[in-house]
Amino acid sequence: MKALLIKNRTFFAPFLCVWVIVLALVLSSSKFEQMTWINSHRTTWTDTFFWCATQLGEGWFFGAVIFIHLFIRYEKALILAMALLVSTLMAQGLKFLCSTLRPITFFEGVDYPWHFVEGVNIHSYNSFPSGHTTSAFCIFTLLTLFTSNKKWGYLYLILALLAAYSRPYLFQHFPEDLLGGSLIGILSALITRIGYPSLSFHQNKDWPQQSLIHK
Repeated sequence: MKALLIKNRTFFAPFLCVWVIVLALVLSSSKFEQMTWINSHRTTWTDTFFWCATQLGEGWFFGAVIFIHLFIRYEKALILAMALLVSTLMAQGLKFLCSTLRPITFFEGVDYPWHFVEGVNIHSYNSFPSGHTTSAFCIFTLLTLFTSNKKWGYLYLILALLAAYSRPYLFQHFPEDLLGGSLIGILSALITRIGYPSLSFHQNKDWPQQSLIHK
């Protein structure tokens, strides 16, 4: 595990820094302060941008990534599919156990001119953890682990963070939900990857390089 984290430090090191900073902000401010700050920093183009960014945590995007990897290497597609199952079970299980209120319900009755992005269906319950954040971090953690050029880890982290930030921006989650979701996503990816010890991408020359293309 330690060697895996060090090898992929371009993703994990900056993630840890961002996670600690967000945790400090969550602990030092109220939910109202957090959400009013996020809700007030918006423009028409960022509404569109973060609507697009949140798609990175949608199930269809995860499915598309799995499908693409079927043409690259079966084993990677299998690991992605297994990670999707693990992350979904963990996130949905916590949602059921915690049953926390989402912002729209939590602030019901609060007199504040909240901004909502047109066309977004706002949910009311099961806020913790953020499922979109979980999925995005699971996907981009695995893509970081898969790639031989570890500089891609920076880009994958940025994409995961954008997907995460889109959730409170769209008034679907609190920042604390992102903290939980990101950890679950990364943990799911690592559990699945480490649980597949027979694979050693880019190094195991004996493992068959199979895909739909090669079949």
